Amino acid sequence: MPAPVIYFWKSTPFLRLLLPFATGIIIQWYVHPSLIIWLYLILISAIVIITFFFLSFFNKFKLSFVNGTAINFIFISLGALFVFHKDVRTNPNWFSHFYTDSTVLRVTLNEPPTEKAKSLKAEASVDYLIQNDSITPTEGKIIIYLQKDSSLQQLTYGSQIIFKKPLQEIKNSGNPGGFDYKKYSLFHGITHQVYLKPGEFEIIKGKNENWLYKFLFIARERVLSILQQNIKSEKELGLAEALLIGYKDDLDQTLVQSYTNTGVVHIIAISGLHLGLIYWLLVALFKPLKKNKKLKWLSPLLIIAGLWLFSLLAGGQPSVLRSAVMFSGIVIGEMLSKRSNIYNTLAFSAFILLCINPFWLWDVGFQLSYAAVLSIIVFMRPVYNCFYFKNKIVDFIWKLNAVTIAAQILTLPISIYHFHQFPIWFMLTNIVAVPLSSLILIGEIILCVLSFIPVVAVFIGKILTWLIWLMNSYVQRIEVLRFLCGMACR
Repeated sequence: MPAPVIYFWKSTPFLRLLLPFATGIIIQWYVHPSLIIWLYLILISAIVIITFFFLSFFNKFKLSFVNGTAINFIFISLGALFVFHKDVRTNPNWFSHFYTDSTVLRVTLNEPPTEKAKSLKAEASVDYLIQNDSITPTEGKIIIYLQKDSSLQQLTYGSQIIFKKPLQEIKNSGNPGGFDYKKYSLFHGITHQVYLKPGEFEIIKGKNENWLYKFLFIARERVLSILQQNIKSEKELGLAEALLIGYKDDLDQTLVQSYTNTGVVHIIAISGLHLGLIYWLLVALFKPLKKNKKLKWLSPLLIIAGLWLFSLLAGGQPSVLRSAVMFSGIVIGEMLSKRSNIYNTLAFSAFILLCINPFWLWDVGFQLSYAAVLSIIVFMRPVYNCFYFKNKIVDFIWKLNAVTIAAQILTLPISIYHFHQFPIWFMLTNIVAVPLSSLILIGEIILCVLSFIPVVAVFIGKILTWLIWLMNSYVQRIEVLRFLCGMACR
């Protein structure tokens, strides 16, 4: 094995742990081995590792592959155990183990209900099942659809309702090759759904709330209120909400399709780009603290706190959490004056996220995020070096395109596999949309900070409305150009 490969392998310990861990996740999901097999495998591997420590130096060197194999088997087993633990169907307290059509359910709303065309929708946790005067504490989640009614205004996060109506298992549409909504819901611990009309349920007094989630929902509502007060146009408002905190209920679906067709839908979905801007702003904001010897330690703590606060406000999506973990590692590395291997940092963040939820391995956003970041790291410099421009403005524009091209190299096969299409106009769209979206995001943050000054907030809101309109118009014009070129080719 070439020396550079050996050095790379040794300098990325988390990559060496991530690969067997992910292998265990995949094996457990598709093969479903018994739990006892993994426990025995961990026990045998642990005995091998302990025995290895008592060998002589020569035998340790000679049998090092045995020790390495045992460590790999332990992490394969751990990956499988995490899947077993996270799969709600293996939970002995899962409500479906005790549920019948005559069961009365008491559930807690995990989020404020969102308005759909003909109903309200909310995720809920099943707290108790009531059968024959006995109450059984349970776990598990369902989706509740509520027929619109004025009495539902009091429903919010933490509200509790009780009802007796048969649940329906979540099913797919049945279209071959269509989105597997059933598996997607299962990966989020949701297995059933129910539609309730007025009179089919009762709202219980009191709320079952978590103080952190309550704070986050209040903060999100406050941010939404600020945006709604200062950005009046519906299309622009919907995109502003999605861009800043990932709120997509007001997004115009025609506009979303335009962004998808032109290859810039990643702008709407909060990603590493957003966290990178937040990181840059926080570093600039707390830079004066670094100059003060007594307060120098406070700067990294505030930066990390700001990153995670934004990540939680954005809904804790995998791409955001991954970026938060990555940038937190960079901040800690700088604080300790150590330069870490970027591949190891990526592997570390992926490992932590898969420990939190091993089913994120199948999340398209998770896959695209890591593919894009890895692709930029590997290919950005070679692509950028293909052309040299003396003019700084032209060079900057080419650098933006080089980043975009590099990101597409590894994301291309994933996009084709999941979406069966590849937008060839992404370069023309990204060259304008990425800088504009960054400027809009910064403007929205400034708007929220200065919202207590009405005159300033209104002025910033008008500027943001115009910038978002400009970006939307550009994307839609590129989509029309794409359509016309397609017609000409025919």
